[in-house]
Amino acid sequence: MELESISITGNNSTQNGVGKKFLIISISLTVLLNISVAIWFVTYLQQNGLDKFFN
Repeated sequence: MELESISITGNNSTQNGVGKKFLIISISLTVLLNISVAIWFVTYLQQNGLDKFFN
């Protein structure tokens, strides 16, 4: 019995670029979420201080 190699990246997946678009959108949303959490953390520290954050 002879095994054939199966190509995962076919012509259809490279032509429409859905994978690249999904990757760009997911990275952008991750960066946006991290920036918003960092902004919240800085404003929380300015209002309440670091001691209240840990308590």
